[in-house]
Amino acid sequence: MIWGGIGGVVGLLVSLLGSLVGILAAGFIGFSCGRRAAVAGRQAGALSGLVGGAVAAPAYVLGSTLGALFAARQIGAAEIATTLSDVLGTQISADEAWIYLLFSLILSAILEAVILVLVSSAAGAWTNRE
Repeated sequence: MIWGGIGGVVGLLVSLLGSLVGILAAGFIGFSCGRRAAVAGRQAGALSGLVGGAVAAPAYVLGSTLGALFAARQIGAAEIATTLSDVLGTQISADEAWIYLLFSLILSAILEAVILVLVSSAAGAWTNRE
């Protein structure tokens, strides 16, 4: 649990840079957190890694989502709508762009949490195997 908390705080700080950075860093944070939890824990390796990852995931996902929201707020919904309209070749309003952004953040948060917990569990199991 301690290493999960430490991983969550580190993940929160790293993932404030946004969702893409959060997705990329989720594997590294999960691996480190799961490995250290398995070494320090009294439970089986995979279970220690799972607990560590589950403790770290909420703070990690929160940091990534807040970082992306801060960035989007700085850019503005109108600019996001213009960019999406250009990329997709169709007219998108600022409200629709904001909704798309929120859905992408939800998807990103789920993906980050799954990656973090799975890699953390695998790292815990791998550590006890050695």
